Amino acid sequence: TTDVGKAAGGVLLTLATGQFLMTLDTSVMNVAIATVAKDVGTTVSGIQAAITLYTLVMAVLMVPGGKIGSIVGRRRAFSIGCVIYGIGSLTTSLAPNLPVLIIGWSVLEGIGAALILPAIVALVAGNYPPQERPRAYGLVMGAGAIAVAVGPLIGGFATTYFSWRWVFAGEVVLVVAILLLARRVNDAPPEERVA
Repeated sequence: TTDVGKAAGGVLLTLATGQFLMTLDTSVMNVAIATVAKDVGTTVSGIQAAITLYTLVMAVLMVPGGKIGSIVGRRRAFSIGCVIYGIGSLTTSLAPNLPVLIIGWSVLEGIGAALILPAIVALVAGNYPPQERPRAYGLVMGAGAIAVAVGPLIGGFATTYFSWRWVFAGEVVLVVAILLLARRVNDAPPEERVA
């Protein structure tokens, strides 16, 4: 049973880290808006537009993202989403101007998140028996709540002592770790196709 418990813990860690990452971005950026705007040669409203666009892209693509997951498999959708998100984070960390920041953050990370978030929900269901699911969902959602709480602290610390760019570079490292851990996650069973 310890192996089973360890495997279940690894799955939970992987999915919770994914949820943490999805929520971290916006909460980190809220405290660094003025610095980021100055750094990429735009205004505060330019950065706020990028934040809004990220949320919009994610929201608009969430249903198609879930559909793709049901076609290609939840774990594959989760992994593809992580790769796209990681490329977006890397692009954002290197962004010299607002258009590149928007491509990396608002578009690529938004697309990645739209694939990752529906997959997380299905993968929790696919990896835990019904009686354990509420606790697993609670812990995964709790990771998102932690990101909301610590995001401003991380953003403030990074902006003050290093650069906001390090936050996005750090996300790339987290994505690589998630991708390595995701291999242990069982794929959620495909949904029954209705003819």
